[in-house]
Amino acid sequence: MLGASLNANAFVLKSSAASTVLKSKEIVSNRKAPAKNATASTKLNLSKKNQVTSLKTQTKPALNILENELVASENSFLLESNTASMALSSLDNQVSFRKGMYYGFAFMVILLNFVCFLLFEEKLYLYYSLTLLGFTAVFFFSDGIFVPSELLENNHLNNIIQSALLLLATLASTTFASKYLNLKDYSPKLMGLTHISLGITGLVLCFGWFLKNTSLITAANTILFAVLGVYFVAGILLFSKKNYPKFFVIAYSIPLLFAFDYFVLQNMGVSFLNTQSIHLKAAAIVEMLILTYSILYRMRAIKEEMQLRQTEMRIFLKRQEVVNSSTPAEMIKELYLENLIMQYDLDGFEIKLLQYISEGKDNHKIARKLKTTEKDIEELIVELYHKLEISEHIQDDYRMLDAQPDYIYN
Repeated sequence: MLGASLNANAFVLKSSAASTVLKSKEIVSNRKAPAKNATASTKLNLSKKNQVTSLKTQTKPALNILENELVASENSFLLESNTASMALSSLDNQVSFRKGMYYGFAFMVILLNFVCFLLFEEKLYLYYSLTLLGFTAVFFFSDGIFVPSELLENNHLNNIIQSALLLLATLASTTFASKYLNLKDYSPKLMGLTHISLGITGLVLCFGWFLKNTSLITAANTILFAVLGVYFVAGILLFSKKNYPKFFVIAYSIPLLFAFDYFVLQNMGVSFLNTQSIHLKAAAIVEMLILTYSILYRMRAIKEEMQLRQTEMRIFLKRQEVVNSSTPAEMIKELYLENLIMQYDLDGFEIKLLQYISEGKDNHKIARKLKTTEKDIEELIVELYHKLEISEHIQDDYRMLDAQPDYIYN
């Protein structure tokens, strides 16, 4: 019994010792496992870092290329924008230069005509300088030079002011055309009808302003160019009679057509010539040069016509003296003057003028004796020439000579 119990105790001690050994092994194994796991995770992290490093190394050239491309595209965009801005600036400078050239030339011609008016005392130069000033003001406003931005944004008021300036320019232009073409001798009522038409145009503009109706403004511009067209047609009718109307017709034709297209047809939405401001200004420059010269040419032509009329009047007076040559000289003079007074209803001023012309005095001396201007003397001579029907008498003489048989002169 005692031996059996000793064996049993020994077995229990062995089993407890074995369990203790197993537990210690498990503890050691558990201690070693985290170390192994830590080593594995460290290796994993190192491999990931190596992969990231290799990935960065591989993608770095691509990123550099992409970055360079972005910088290059940005630089090219900036270069293109700078080029575009420089091109726009250059274009603006060219437009400003052209405008400056035109307005400088226009003001020079205006000043030249005004100086010629002071030198030659020819009112045509004054009328033409006012005409040029009016149309230059229209172009000036149309280009928006020195015009407030608030006014440019108000299209209705902008059109009204432009049409008003065009009305003033038309008034000056028709006055010049009437004096230049001597339309008073051919159509005395034309200037009065012109003033009535311009007055109606002014009323139409006022209604267009108050009613804010664009159609009325377009109608007013149409009336203005219709009036200018009437004077152009008058120049065409006188084209074959004298030389200086030819200058007027040639100079007015292209600018009038361009202006009608620019101010009327384009506002109606009609595409006819597609006239731009530069085209209109170029035509205006040519007109300035032609008409400035033509006024000087007309002065010479009028002077020659005046000399011819005075010569014809002297011939007429000498012929009357020859007809009455059988009586004494003083009686001839008295009877002849009395006959002229009775037949042609001459006043004392006209008789004195006729006497000075028969004596061969020039206009300067006649003006000094009659205490008037040389220009007034020229106008009075023209009136007296038509009143005495000198041209009809000269034509009668030509017809009488043509009716004579040829053997008289052989």
